Amino acid sequence: MANPKSAIRNPKSPRPVIGLLGGVGAGKSLAASQFAELGCEVVDADRIAHAVLCEETTKQAIRERFGDQIFGPGGKVDRRRLGERVFDHPEDREALEQIVHPEICRRLRRAVQTARAGDAPAVVLDAPIILEKGLDNLCDLMVYIKVPAEVRQNRVGGARGWDPSEIARREVSQVSLKAKQDRADYIIDNSASPEHTFEQIRRVFLVVTT
Repeated sequence: MANPKSAIRNPKSPRPVIGLLGGVGAGKSLAASQFAELGCEVVDADRIAHAVLCEETTKQAIRERFGDQIFGPGGKVDRRRLGERVFDHPEDREALEQIVHPEICRRLRRAVQTARAGDAPAVVLDAPIILEKGLDNLCDLMVYIKVPAEVRQNRVGGARGWDPSEIARREVSQVSLKAKQDRADYIIDNSASPEHTFEQIRRVFLVVTT
């Protein structure tokens, strides 16, 4: 549904860029995949972040800041160990962000520009740091994926084994859910079935691309 607080309505940009907002476990990846089913090109921040972590310059900076214990077999960054370290210590999280976020944001901006020059009817930006890093200026509209806290906790607990405190730790460095919802132009309820979510995604897609 359209967000009554939004100032943006039915943008008519060719190949509009749709930014996805939501909390941990809200289902942004599901929403992105459903937009992809409709022909949209998805720019996935997690994939880009993984590529950045594999760069030798990035690994060297991480090794100098966090030590060899963050690395697994083959010299790859162990994302689980790194996550446990930085989400327990705010100063470590800030240090990691200073190492990786500039390059991640550069690549995201390039990827969005490249996708927008292609043939897809719309581009979807799936990134947890859209508002935090000003990437919303790449987007023509924002879609908030809304799910009650208890549903998100159940989903993430089952999929990743995280308890509510772990979710809270990971969201503390992000813009609040209220701010994300207020910033959105459309709100998608993802608390029921994937089919219910897809019908809402399809309606948004049709509005912004026709």
